[in-house]
Amino acid sequence: MKKDIYKILIFSVASLFLGACATDEMELNKGYDTLTLSLSDSTDSLKQANADATAATFKWTTGNNANTGAAISYVFEIAKKGTNFASGIYENLGKQVYSRTFTAQQLSQALVTELGCTPGVEVELEARVTAKVSDASVDAQQSTISFKVTPFLPVTETLFLIGDATPNGWSADKATAMTAVSGVTGSFKWTGELQKGKFKFITTLGSFLPSYNKATDNTLVYRSADSDPDEQFSIDKIGTYSITVSLTDLTITINKIETSDPPFSNIYFVGSFTSWSFVPMTQDPVNPFIFRYGVVLNWVADGEFKFGTTSGSWDNMYHPTIAKAPYTHTSVTLDGTNDNKWVMLQSECGKAYKIALDITPDKETMTMTPFTPYAGLWLVGDATPNGWSIDKATAMSQGDDVYTFTWTGNLTTGEVKITCDKQGDWMGAWFMSSENDKELAPVTDEVITLVDKSIAGNGDIDRKWKVKTAGNYTITLNQLTEKMTVVKNY
Repeated sequence: MKKDIYKILIFSVASLFLGACATDEMELNKGYDTLTLSLSDSTDSLKQANADATAATFKWTTGNNANTGAAISYVFEIAKKGTNFASGIYENLGKQVYSRTFTAQQLSQALVTELGCTPGVEVELEARVTAKVSDASVDAQQSTISFKVTPFLPVTETLFLIGDATPNGWSADKATAMTAVSGVTGSFKWTGELQKGKFKFITTLGSFLPSYNKATDNTLVYRSADSDPDEQFSIDKIGTYSITVSLTDLTITINKIETSDPPFSNIYFVGSFTSWSFVPMTQDPVNPFIFRYGVVLNWVADGEFKFGTTSGSWDNMYHPTIAKAPYTHTSVTLDGTNDNKWVMLQSECGKAYKIALDITPDKETMTMTPFTPYAGLWLVGDATPNGWSIDKATAMSQGDDVYTFTWTGNLTTGEVKITCDKQGDWMGAWFMSSENDKELAPVTDEVITLVDKSIAGNGDIDRKWKVKTAGNYTITLNQLTEKMTVVKNY
């Protein structure tokens, strides 16, 4: 029994030894084979969309060692054609390697970064394999082939919206980030509110270049220099939009979300201050999910309030998430099972407040801030008597109360906006139109917006009225209710 085991062990070791010798012999005995390099797969259509797919496989035969038994090692190179491989991709692959495979991403990146090839421009290249024999008496062998390829520009991992149609305007430092689509290289998406205006895309926060702009066929085009065309995409109507772009295919899809209407078209302020009657709030002209109410809250004791969705109905009301919430409590719920209310202390009453209720589903909030009226309001713009001089801006006169200002005078055709503080840097607070270039025409209680440009994200908002018909006008503005009446006298 023991002898049989020893025989098995001896046979196994011998087999391993003989197998190793045979393998070495096959590696070393390469006779007189001619080294030949070939290329399979397609290299002429590299695309980011196929970044991880095999784009090129270089294969070669063993070459020969003239039956010397000497080992052969291999060097693989790629260079621009006609350079005699003076510089390029150089890889010492070692022994028993007979192929080199590149994905589209690997080959394109190597050509751009190591050979200085230009993305999007076809280049003619040469690949070469060199077989080096460890026996110096045998000459090295080489095989070369030519091929053409167009490398692509690796797409950015970040993309931002920029433009006067976007939430943060033309500020490259505050550009609106898009979301990369997981698992889809070069694809980005964003959903949100866009104004009437234009936009494009930048790849790096704080830098206007490179960018992706509008091509003549409404696709995307890469822009790398100020001298390149700077066409932009346009939004004609304020609304909520979904934008999807593919930088690999240079395509863009812009969809206006028509189903994004607020869950309620009317909101009412109701409480002690209204004797529990329902007072309609004003729907924000820019964001229809926000309802506003500017009011002086007069009450002789602590007061309560909440928000209704149907006049006279106590169903489907917006409440604070806690009972007896202070007015600084912002969390809101649409809840029929409780009757929480906000409570104003008597010491907090008798003051002017601005209230904003955002009913965006799952993001409901209520903000309420005391309001001190501005001491003056002034008209500026090329339609006004003193043009764009903010130092000489045309003053409005205070009306019957501290919140109301009025002005009567001649306007020419052109633009108008209203400054609250005449800041020389053109920041500060402004009353603006709900959309840029909205016609200044006869209207009663038009809803306007108060924009503090010193607040982060507001600096690039600049909506102006457009006077299309010159004449004598009377403009009356209430700071608290944020409504304006325009009368054309003649």
